[in-house]
Amino acid sequence: MTQKQTAEIASLCVFGVGLVGVYLLARTLKGEFSDFMIALMATLMFVAFYVLGQWVKRRINPPPTVK
Repeated sequence: MTQKQTAEIASLCVFGVGLVGVYLLARTLKGEFSDFMIALMATLMFVAFYVLGQWVKRRINPPPTVK
């Protein structure tokens, strides 16, 4: 397995954990908060886990430096 493949898999795993977190958040808060508020929190979590996944990918497989 190459470094690039490992980075992609790690990034997808982090993103997958974020999606599970969004699902659990929505399921837990249903009825306690408005749908708009749940959607807002879910969007923030979605973006945060996407960025974290990209960071993990770049830490494992950094882009080539420009000379």
